[in-house]
Amino acid sequence: MNENTKSIAFIAVTAAFVALAIYTTPEKIDPTSKGSQMGQALFETFDTRSATGIEIVEIDEENLEAKSIEIAQTDKGWWIRRPQKPDYPANADNQVKDVSTILLDLRILDVASEGAGEHAQYGVVDPSKANPGDAGVGKSIALKNSSGSNLAQLIIGNEVEGLSRTRYVRKPQENTVYTAEVQNANDVSTKFVDWVEEDFLDLDKWNIKQITLDNYEVNLAQGQLNRSGNPLVLDYDSSEWKLSGSSLTEKEELDKEKLDALKDALDDLKIIDVEKKPEILVNNLKKGNEFFNNLKDQKNQAVVQSLQQKGFYTVAVQNPQGQQVPKVVSNKGEVLVGMKDGVEYVLRFGDIYRGPEEDENSTGDSRYIYAFARVNPNLLDPLDLEPVPEALTTPPPPSSPDNNTSSPKGEKGDTGEKGKESNAPKISPPGPPPNFVPSSAPPSTIPPAPPAAVKSKPVPTSKEDSSIQKEPTEFTKEKAERDAQIAGINASNANKQREFNDKLAKAQKRVNELNQDLAGWYYVISNDVYEKVRLERKDFVKIKSEDAEMPEEVKASHILISYKGADRADSKITRSKEEAKTEAERIRGLILNEKKGFAEMAIKFSDGPSKSKGGDLGKFKFEVMAKAFSEAAFALEVGAVSEVVETGFGFHVIKRTE
Repeated sequence: MNENTKSIAFIAVTAAFVALAIYTTPEKIDPTSKGSQMGQALFETFDTRSATGIEIVEIDEENLEAKSIEIAQTDKGWWIRRPQKPDYPANADNQVKDVSTILLDLRILDVASEGAGEHAQYGVVDPSKANPGDAGVGKSIALKNSSGSNLAQLIIGNEVEGLSRTRYVRKPQENTVYTAEVQNANDVSTKFVDWVEEDFLDLDKWNIKQITLDNYEVNLAQGQLNRSGNPLVLDYDSSEWKLSGSSLTEKEELDKEKLDALKDALDDLKIIDVEKKPEILVNNLKKGNEFFNNLKDQKNQAVVQSLQQKGFYTVAVQNPQGQQVPKVVSNKGEVLVGMKDGVEYVLRFGDIYRGPEEDENSTGDSRYIYAFARVNPNLLDPLDLEPVPEALTTPPPPSSPDNNTSSPKGEKGDTGEKGKESNAPKISPPGPPPNFVPSSAPPSTIPPAPPAAVKSKPVPTSKEDSSIQKEPTEFTKEKAERDAQIAGINASNANKQREFNDKLAKAQKRVNELNQDLAGWYYVISNDVYEKVRLERKDFVKIKSEDAEMPEEVKASHILISYKGADRADSKITRSKEEAKTEAERIRGLILNEKKGFAEMAIKFSDGPSKSKGGDLGKFKFEVMAKAFSEAAFALEVGAVSEVVETGFGFHVIKRTE
């Protein structure tokens, strides 16, 4: 081949490579050449009212998994649909409008690329076709109509550098990448909590009247509840707290800050996730019945298992009719929240939750809660009925100088002491609340006047005769006044009863509304909020600051239940922190409820070095021990056993011995 031929061949090969490079290189768009698209709407105009569903798909980069959520309109309203999860009501009206507006009003600002090779660079890779870990995956938003077809669908990518709220976007069926101003793109997510009414209790903390802390434990072997004391009842009025169910010593006072935090936490109970309850539980609770029949039947074992998997159990209790029936309880006790309108929330806390929405709780662990509402008439202001006086039925006998049974005029005439006494109305004790329309006062029985045609001369009479004629008329007047008084009181009492009944009816209506939602679900809440709600006495009762003088030292014994990861924990200990707390509470229950010896329990169960001495620590000063330990030990009376106390070493049960 001569040089000319070589040169021609070389030029031809070079031209071919240049052509291939030009063909395969993503096209950089000159904005001026595409000026006809700038400012145009990305989607054709559609009626936002025809949007009956939204589907969102994205990759969870932190957990490297694909996540999707669909919100669909049904004849029962908007519902959330998630893979392998039950449908749940959505608070979606505003969100659907927002998404509709985002897609409907989206305008092209620029064209970034028309080649598929740069989709990852702009972050607009279709998440429905990507794998976890792929680079440049965007978020897909689809707006659907009633037939399931897409009215509009968009993949939202990276934010354009230097331009706030401006994103790279593309339609899934096209390669062209645009830039557009997208409002609130981060608010549209696959997170369950972003599409629900998080405040599932709908509880107003300012209307709280009473909180009852019933920190019982469940004895599964005996199928009964164990309590270390009476439920603690906290009454709240005018920003002040009062405690009943446990007396305060002269040196103790309530920790208002802790109790106010409890009230705030109840108002802050928010959904993290939900799971469906078995229908037998749902139907009973919707009818306002927390007692269940035949749960031991073979066909209902799935119900029992569903409860136990979440930390709830059934025990035999006596219902209001005196029958022994199964009732759902929790090994973490329960909290009753009484409202001023007579509605009482029942909150029973279950086990730690492990599920697909666990990552949505930024505060740490999550926990199941079994909640429903009921009416408690004792929360309403008491019915204050006025006593009804005794009716007058027969007139007094006529008075005469020789009749000793006549009404006494008193030692000083008609106004004398005896006269006053005889004229005083007799009051009978109040009867049951009236449930009738009060009758009007009966007519006076005044003797008729003589016929007009008969005229007779008046017959002169003495003063005594005159009084005899007047007495029946005076009695009739007195009787009429008494009857009118009785009718007025009955009318007032009937009105009070009617108002009370109206309040009860409103409370029942409110309870029915709440249970339509609460009855169907096991809710999942933050464990951080749970720990602010489930308080024990030691958590909100403190020593008065002026009486904070303590002994220089005390003598005490303790039982330590440690856990894996605790300070100085033995390497052989594998129990979790939660399991350690549960074990400490169980041992404390054995000591208080079953009268087990403290030293015996320490030798058998304690993880501390003092176990061989029955937990005896000898005498020690306040600053020697961990602060929480010393606070509990120094606050105890001699011979008393503490609540479970947490330190960095684990959970302690303390007994002061001197």
